[in-house]
Amino acid sequence: MPSTIELNQAGAVVGQVADGVSCIRADDLLSGDRHHLVDAVRTACTETGFFYVDVTSSQRETLAATLIQMERFFSLDDRDPQKQNSRQDERDYGWVPKYSEPAYQPGTVSSLEAFDFGLANVKDAETGIWPTLPDFRGTCTQCWRDYLVLSEAILEVVARAAGMDADFLTEQCNSRSLNTMRLLYYEGDTAASTNDEVGISAHTDFECITLLYQTAPGLELLDVNGQWLDAPTRDGRIVVLLDDMLERWTNGVFKASGHRVRSTEEQRFSIVMFIAANDDIEIAPLPQFVSSSSPSRYAPITQAQHIENEVRRAKENAAARGKG
Repeated sequence: MPSTIELNQAGAVVGQVADGVSCIRADDLLSGDRHHLVDAVRTACTETGFFYVDVTSSQRETLAATLIQMERFFSLDDRDPQKQNSRQDERDYGWVPKYSEPAYQPGTVSSLEAFDFGLANVKDAETGIWPTLPDFRGTCTQCWRDYLVLSEAILEVVARAAGMDADFLTEQCNSRSLNTMRLLYYEGDTAASTNDEVGISAHTDFECITLLYQTAPGLELLDVNGQWLDAPTRDGRIVVLLDDMLERWTNGVFKASGHRVRSTEEQRFSIVMFIAANDDIEIAPLPQFVSSSSPSRYAPITQAQHIENEVRRAKENAAARGKG
């Protein structure tokens, strides 16, 4: 799979994600014995590049409650103190106004609005990013916990599917210090859109895996054959994307999932969690994925350095467009 810098933003959508793409029940994932899920996940990762998880009834309730909080927050005027006091600016987390997202592809501008938070914000209400809307922090942090429980089970199955030790990915991603949850809002008014305005431009995610829930169409996924596919909304399903660190560990056997979001007329919300590798390790292809016929494709790098490199490139793209 091409990395973010190599992705074709202008590539046409040639079809839709097939109904037959692997979908795993969260109840099965969380049942304890996950061995029977390994073959389906391996096939999805190598032949499609992503898969779905059908969440539990309690997780659906958490998603629904989080969406209510998102609607309340994003409907506020941008000048409202609830937004301004949580504005991200120079800090890592908080509110991201519309058109402030870095440009992952040159010449593009993203129309999303976001609220981002991480582990420190989950642990401490006094980090300064939380709006004082009733139940906002409690609901959002419960969503974080639900996603985290799912992610740990997914990491085990993905590790087994790749031929790693079952606990390899869970152990390498257990600090959670660089995990991020993003609450994303796409306004859905394309009347003023230009050719270079997108929901978010084509990229691969920088971490190990991503869990993504969407309320309306707009997500487009690049399959392992390099074809852009529309990923329609499926109620109660989270799509699992493979990220850059997983591609590095497997030396490209499991490829990071290219994706983008088009501008649409329909309002769209998305709840996304990025599961990151621990930052006290250097990530490089594991020995079992390297041979004389398949030499190492990636130099060692830490999770934080990779995120910094990719965000810097995206900010440079945005700055270059502003000068144009």
